[in-house]
Amino acid sequence: MNIFITGVSRGIGLGLTKKAIAHGHRVLGIARLPEESIELTELRHQYPEKLEILKLDLRDGEASKKIQASIAHFSQFDLLINNAGIYEKDESKEEFMRSFEVNSYLPYMVTQCLLSKLQKASQPKAVHISSMMGSIADNTSGGFYAYRSSKAALNMINKSLSINHPWLATIVVHPGWVKTRMGGEGAPTSVEDSCTGLWNVIEKIEIKDSGRFIDYHGRELPW
Repeated sequence: MNIFITGVSRGIGLGLTKKAIAHGHRVLGIARLPEESIELTELRHQYPEKLEILKLDLRDGEASKKIQASIAHFSQFDLLINNAGIYEKDESKEEFMRSFEVNSYLPYMVTQCLLSKLQKASQPKAVHISSMMGSIADNTSGGFYAYRSSKAALNMINKSLSINHPWLATIVVHPGWVKTRMGGEGAPTSVEDSCTGLWNVIEKIEIKDSGRFIDYHGRELPW
């Protein structure tokens, strides 16, 4: 398979890149500062034929054009993983807007860029890394306004994509509370456990699953 993954320099994005390569797939990964990731650099040197890196800040005004140029030599993409995201603690207008841009709009933009290549695959899939914090029904503690609402928006975007593109199996997935730079050292789930679960979910996705909101164990989550 040809796989497109955003945010591959660390955490879940790097973990899923490792899983994809271990299963023999080819990855085009997006990273804002790939040179700062020793693991990613080593992985690229070890598997030059399996891993291609595009250095790109998705907030760049030319990001869409740069993505289109980077995928031109691929005949198709079988899987898109929208992983890149941010968690803003300050909820000023600027932080709020940045949360929506990165967590909601940019996954939509990337998906739009990949649609023509995904459509050429026999069983195309799109996986958007969301969060249980984007669940309205599950919100019993309040707070985290920017992050919660931007992930809820991503969930809605995914639902619309599933309706407008019935040929594409597109889902949103909660990866667990993961021990990453965003999740913090106190998180109970390791990157390895999260990515193992996510990969198992990805492999089992079928068109009938499109539009669903599930966790890394494959369990249905409340909207």
